[in-house]
Amino acid sequence: MGKILLDTNFLIDVVRYKIDFDEIGELAGGKLTVVKPVLNELKKIAAAGSKERGFAGVALMVLKRKNVEIIETGERRADEAIFSMAEKNIVATNDIELRKRLKALGIKIIYLRAKKHLAIS
Repeated sequence: MGKILLDTNFLIDVVRYKIDFDEIGELAGGKLTVVKPVLNELKKIAAAGSKERGFAGVALMVLKRKNVEIIETGERRADEAIFSMAEKNIVATNDIELRKRLKALGIKIIYLRAKKHLAIS
């Protein structure tokens, strides 16, 4: 069983569209994991004055409450950190460019479909 690497935009959308967080692990059967750059992005968004602020704050609370694994990486950018760890893992993202890159490598991807359902490809 691999890890499910959670991306920033995926976490924000899960909160925004009220998707059951436990459904992510059930769908793919992996350990929910966040790379440190994703955590840093969420903190930055939560501290900023953007409309995403509240969603990022709730996402941070959920990550802490669900005891999600946090992994340090050498990369500073979240997408690159996720991409570098994607092999033998599953990536949860709604980022179209990242999804294309991962799909080209045959990496399984979890994404939000129609703003209400999780899908895996």
